Amino acid sequence: MVVGEKFAWAHIPKTGGDSTHLLFRDVDDGSLRFIDGPEKHNSFRQESIVGLNRISNIRRLPSLLKSWAVHYSQHSKWNPGNEDMPFTRKQLLQGLVWWLEPYTSDWRLVKIDEVVFDYYELDSVYQWVRTENLLVDFREVMTAYIDVSRLDEGFVSNQGAYQQKIQFSRGELRQIYNNCSRWAELEEKIYGNVLSSDAHYKEYVEKHRALSLISKQLRRVFY
Repeated sequence: MVVGEKFAWAHIPKTGGDSTHLLFRDVDDGSLRFIDGPEKHNSFRQESIVGLNRISNIRRLPSLLKSWAVHYSQHSKWNPGNEDMPFTRKQLLQGLVWWLEPYTSDWRLVKIDEVVFDYYELDSVYQWVRTENLLVDFREVMTAYIDVSRLDEGFVSNQGAYQQKIQFSRGELRQIYNNCSRWAELEEKIYGNVLSSDAHYKEYVEKHRALSLISKQLRRVFY
């Protein structure tokens, strides 16, 4: 979390929070309070945030779930007892994620738009920064609170390669959004639509076809 004189920004997991944290570091004039380490994902309630404008990042649901799945698969193996807690495609389509209870080692399988909504009190968030438009949104939102003129125009946020490794069909996208209705409603409010549309499916299909074409060409070259 980052707290300023008039705002508090909460680091919702897998929404580009570490990249956003770096942006805050770049524009810090000494007035910002940074909450790092294990407490970086603290909620507004945990930090007793009152009377400040609440700001958070938001990310398109399919990408959010993918990132959560990859993160869990990479880190859960370091937690004893998690060997029998796989992250399956079926869980992904249901909007389920493994949630590490704060300050404990207790992983729970939860509905992402229920736990995240309640834990971070998303209905109380005043302004949003879209992960997919991070630098532009950060500049537009934060200019009201701090001097952002020093921001590096060449800043690039972390975008995982898993985006192309996990594909959803049109029907699966609809299933995801139907199972996460609260997030779907919020996403439509912030982005103007949800990604269960044909346009989004077309984007995924084109990526999949491009990868398949490259794979075929490589097979012809090497085999």
